[in-house]
Amino acid sequence: MNTLMYTSTARHLEVAIITFFTLTLLSLLVVYAIDPSIYLQTLKLTSSPGDPYPWPAMLFLVCLVIFISSMMIGVLHHWRWLFWLLLIAFSSSILQFPAELLQISGVLPMTVPLWYSLFRLIVATFEVGLAVWMIRVYRLKGVWAMGRKDTTQISDATQ
Repeated sequence: MNTLMYTSTARHLEVAIITFFTLTLLSLLVVYAIDPSIYLQTLKLTSSPGDPYPWPAMLFLVCLVIFISSMMIGVLHHWRWLFWLLLIAFSSSILQFPAELLQISGVLPMTVPLWYSLFRLIVATFEVGLAVWMIRVYRLKGVWAMGRKDTTQISDATQ
C-alpha cells in the first residue's frame, strides 16, 4: 500500500510540473504573438517595421522550447538533480512579488507592459505553490516522492 501511495504522490507531482511547463510553453508563444517587443527588449534587439519577428528572437524561442522539453523529460524520469534545481528555481520566484510591486507602484522603472507584469505575478504564484508542494513531498516521502530510507531498519541491521 505504501508503494502505491508513493507512486500516486509522485505521479500527481509529475503531472503538476509537466502541466506547468506545458502552460509555460503555450504562454511563451502567445506572448510572442501578442507583443514580440517583450522578447526583443529582453534580448536587447531592435525591431524593424518590416520584420516584427526577427530571427534571433525566433531562435531564442526555439532554444527555450528545447530546454523546457528536456526539463519535462527529466521530470518524467525523476532526475534527482532536477528536483533540487526546480525547487530552487520555483522557490526563488517569491522574489518576483516585491520586484513587480515596486515596478507597478512606480518606485522602479516599468520595463514591460502592465499586463505582462501582472501575468508574471500570476506565474510566480504558481511557482511558489509548486515549491511549497515539492518541499512537503520531500519532507514526507523523499525526492520525487520515491520513498525515504527507513532509519530504524538501518539501525536494527547494525546492531
